[in-house]
Amino acid sequence: MLQHVDHLVILVEDLEAAIQAYHEAGFTVVRGGEHPTGTHNALIGFADGSYLELIAFREPHPEHRWYRYRELGGGMIDLCLLSDGLEADVEQIVARGITLRLSEGSRRRPDGVTIAWKGATPLDELTGLVPFLIEDVTPRIERVPHGQQAEHANGTRGLAEVLIAVPDLSHAVELWRAVTATDGELVHDAEFGVTVHYFAVGPQRIGLAAGGNPLLVERMERLGPGPALARLWAWTDAEVVLGTAHFQLRRLGG
Repeated sequence: MLQHVDHLVILVEDLEAAIQAYHEAGFTVVRGGEHPTGTHNALIGFADGSYLELIAFREPHPEHRWYRYRELGGGMIDLCLLSDGLEADVEQIVARGITLRLSEGSRRRPDGVTIAWKGATPLDELTGLVPFLIEDVTPRIERVPHGQQAEHANGTRGLAEVLIAVPDLSHAVELWRAVTATDGELVHDAEFGVTVHYFAVGPQRIGLAAGGNPLLVERMERLGPGPALARLWAWTDAEVVLGTAHFQLRRLGG
């Protein structure tokens, strides 16, 4: 079963510079380590169990499904959902019409510990529009920052929602209905001035919106479909822009 948003992937050009920028913005950043696919990362964990992944390429890797975003400026490029039964979830989603490819992944942390997981990714053309899935092989607590590592000077406590820019709302809604096996809810986002179709995944919401707002338009024109904005639960309200990644910190209970 799909549990909640596992993490939001943010591609950066230089990992060290990104770590410093996010630290200066009030986030606690934990170095994640190196993947065998030529990337390395750092993580920003939240109290709700989700996290932001800052990822960069250590070396050219044109075959990597995220590599094409590198020359386009990077930013929020993909979204991952946590599964507690990956094979069963994949079987059900495939039966509802979406192709997912099973894989195995690992990362060697700076302390030398290797962590492992299983994953499932959609076809490349659906990257950013359809989430990929993950299930831990090693304990999740070894992969995801928690405790004091998930406390932030800017007061962020968790991921509230991710807004995804899509080219065709009806088509995107059908894809997410296949992923979640739910109908979702169509609402008007007064702040953005657009119609958004929301799907709940655990405590988080995923919103789909087509055009009508400069941030959505910019995302579509530069990168194509994918995450355009993350709204984070926090103790204060704030707008945070780091490179091409946009965040809204929202007061808890607001």
